[in-house]
Amino acid sequence: MSWPWSQLGLSGPSDLSEVRRAYAEKLKTTHPEDDPEGFQRLHSAYQLASRMARQNRRKTRPAPAEQKEPPKVEREKKEFDYDQLLQEGSESPRLSREQEKDEDFDFDQLLREGSESPRLSREQEKEGDFDFDQLLREGSEPPRLSREQEKEEDFDFDQLLQEKGECPHSLREEEGGEQDFDFERLIAEGEAERAEARRRRGEARRRSQEQKRQERLRQEQARRNAYEQERRSRFDQEQFRWQNTETILHTIEMLYNAQADREAWEKFFQSPLFQQTKGSLDLIFGLEDFVSAKSLSQEVRLALFLAYGFDKGPSRPELRPLYQMLLSAWQAARSKKKKEWLLNILAVPITLGLIYVAAVILMSPLLIVFILLGLLAIHGLNKGWLRRRPKNLAQGQRSSFYVLCFLAGCVIAVAFLLPGLWESARELTVAGDPRARVCLYLEEDYGVKFRSLYTGNSPRFDNVFAPEDSHTQFFLAGPDGERDKKNGKLGYTTNYPEMMVLWQLEKFARDRGITGVKELDQELEPWETNGIFLVTLPFYGAEDTITALGELLEELAQEDWYQPRTPACEIVLCSRRMEEGWVILTRWKPADGPFNAEAVCTLYETDFAHAYCAQLLQEEELDRDFIHGGEEHYTLTDGGMAELKGQECRRLYGLDAGGQVRMEYYISVEGGNIYCVPGGFWDGVGTEEDIQFYRLLHRDATGGMLQLFYPWITPY
Repeated sequence: MSWPWSQLGLSGPSDLSEVRRAYAEKLKTTHPEDDPEGFQRLHSAYQLASRMARQNRRKTRPAPAEQKEPPKVEREKKEFDYDQLLQEGSESPRLSREQEKDEDFDFDQLLREGSESPRLSREQEKEGDFDFDQLLREGSEPPRLSREQEKEEDFDFDQLLQEKGECPHSLREEEGGEQDFDFERLIAEGEAERAEARRRRGEARRRSQEQKRQERLRQEQARRNAYEQERRSRFDQEQFRWQNTETILHTIEMLYNAQADREAWEKFFQSPLFQQTKGSLDLIFGLEDFVSAKSLSQEVRLALFLAYGFDKGPSRPELRPLYQMLLSAWQAARSKKKKEWLLNILAVPITLGLIYVAAVILMSPLLIVFILLGLLAIHGLNKGWLRRRPKNLAQGQRSSFYVLCFLAGCVIAVAFLLPGLWESARELTVAGDPRARVCLYLEEDYGVKFRSLYTGNSPRFDNVFAPEDSHTQFFLAGPDGERDKKNGKLGYTTNYPEMMVLWQLEKFARDRGITGVKELDQELEPWETNGIFLVTLPFYGAEDTITALGELLEELAQEDWYQPRTPACEIVLCSRRMEEGWVILTRWKPADGPFNAEAVCTLYETDFAHAYCAQLLQEEELDRDFIHGGEEHYTLTDGGMAELKGQECRRLYGLDAGGQVRMEYYISVEGGNIYCVPGGFWDGVGTEEDIQFYRLLHRDATGGMLQLFYPWITPY
């Protein structure tokens, strides 16, 4: 299929109406704004196809009656195959001279072989025939007609081939008044259809967006509805729970006011209402207030304790305060059950004990009295004394009187037998547990209840005990043979007396500002001690501390815990730690007798200060000529107390081998300052103002520092 028919979608040459119809259909899909190049090709094809259709129609139109027969050349010209001639890319065939003379040559064959267009004769050129070479050039532009053809043909092809052109008026007249298509209208209709299509697409997009927006709104509304429903549900649950809480608390108040029995309380605590609401915080807090404000019986407390399952411990942290309030009832109930269990177990031993009592009675000097009483009882039973009523008692009071007499006799018998039986029961109870036996022995000796820290998980606390009312004081104890106090066998060993002395000394040290009481026990456990306790004293002004210590030790010797066994410890009065240890004032042991505070004060005033200061000077290597680097050691003698630079100081003299004073030392009582002046300094022109700071002395062992003062300029 050749161009331009292929561009219009036609199978071949067609009449003008089909060309216009095909062009109108193509305009619907080819718009100049969307595809300007395609529209230009379509429009050019339409113009050429229209022109060719008009030419074909003119050839087939019958000639008017008055029109003369066209010349031969004109007839031959009209026999050309214009459709074949106008195929895309073809060129006009060139005719030979014989073909020019021959009027019957085959133009179709020439055009198919790609030949050039034939040369027309001069007569044909004069007649105004088409220039087919020009017609078949690039773009298939319309041919130029000669003036004669323009006159003969009544339409303008140039005007016809213009973009968006219309058929000339003369052509419409030749076509018998047939009206051409309105291309502007067709273009407008195509534009309207595309606008409608764009509108439909936009409407579809808007509908899609609206649907998405509606979907989002529905989802958001669904979430809001779900949240609102959940919030209302929680509110209803809280409201229901609060109403149940109010009902429970009101019922408990009514049970308390009515003094209901234990069964009523247990029944209420096991009811579905209480069991479903017992986990509410409002109810827990309400029960805490109720239990703390009311004096509930142990039975009611125990019933509430078991209703919450506290026998297995509190399941939540917020239940712990209520658990602590009710714990005492649980402990009392357990103790009661244990006692009942023990009594059931001890039924046989009690029976054997009664037999033993009977044997004791038989061996007692009051055996005759017991025998007479037994015979009297047997005689009374035979005479029917139990059936007789006393004269002053009514008939209904007789049985009560006998019951009271029987109970009184039982009480008297128990009063004589119970202490021994109770002691035997306790011994049997603790016989299988050595720690319980040790606690029992300690309680008997020291008058205080004790407890064992043994848990079974770690051997560290195997032999650790503590007073029952203390959580910071621990000591060691353990079983040791049989108990025989008459022969000095306690049945256990313990460091409890030594730890008691240590605890009292630590309290005394805190009150007096003393440190290091247990300094020798730093690597031991808190419940262990080597029995040596340090009381550190300054080298001056500690007489009151020594006197107070003597009073404390005298008071401790009067305590009950001091009596079962004298503490095996040693109290050392000494200085603070120095590089080579401590300067010892005195040592005292409780086994040595009472502490003589007066003698210790005298010793402290006469010897302690000199010994401490001499040790200090020797450790700092000041007992020599340290100014000139000498190695000669001085003999340090006591010079008593003196005042220097407004400070109370202990004075020592450094004597050389000849006994001459080579150096005077002044150690400040407040600590931290040592003043050194050469011998004879005060006999010359030396003054206190000449003694200035010399250097720092670092005490590596104790971690402290001393300031050394010395005259910078001296006449010596």
